[in-house]
Amino acid sequence: MRDLSQEGIGLAIVDIVTSRKANLHNELIGLLELDDEFQLPTDVFLYATAYHPSRRVSEEATDAWLMRLGVGEVLPTLPLFLRRGPCLPLELEATYAEVCRRSRLA
Repeated sequence: MRDLSQEGIGLAIVDIVTSRKANLHNELIGLLELDDEFQLPTDVFLYATAYHPSRRVSEEATDAWLMRLGVGEVLPTLPLFLRRGPCLPLELEATYAEVCRRSRLA
């Protein structure tokens, strides 16, 4: 993640795996040695996150969007920040619906 932040590249994670109980976001926060305030509660296993690394007055910072997900609930739209460029909306619900339609899972 530090390499991504140095390049100004955003990251989005959508964790929809229901067969195991782990939290990649919390693992990343621990590896980056960020404050515990950025941790998701230990009972949150389905979530979507987006990260936007930036530089503020000679220090690196990361903005984060954290959203709980629930089985059967509408998926959110996440921001995806491109390298020193625009922010694209990741429309997860529309993308999921299109994939289901194309693969006839709907």
